[in-house]
Amino acid sequence: MNPVERVLIQDLTGLLDRLAASLPEGGFDGIRAAHPGLKAKLDDADAKLAAARESLLDDYGRWRRALEDLENLWALGAWRSVAAEEPAEQSAALAA
Repeated sequence: MNPVERVLIQDLTGLLDRLAASLPEGGFDGIRAAHPGLKAKLDDADAKLAAARESLLDDYGRWRRALEDLENLWALGAWRSVAAEEPAEQSAALAA
């Protein structure tokens, strides 16, 4: 599980804890019966939340790949610098 998933799970767990503490026992069924249009709104909000979660995880994946690309480019640059210096050092050692 990556760090973003952990944060999202903590946020969702916190929401569920707050809802559990604020609703009376059996409250969800009672609320649904009293407000029939609420189910469609809850389903819509749930779908939006799922889409936002998916987008965050996709973006985090792109973020991680961009970090790896940057790290690889710096490593390549360092390797090329070392490789360019080695022949000069070898020539100086041979000349001595």
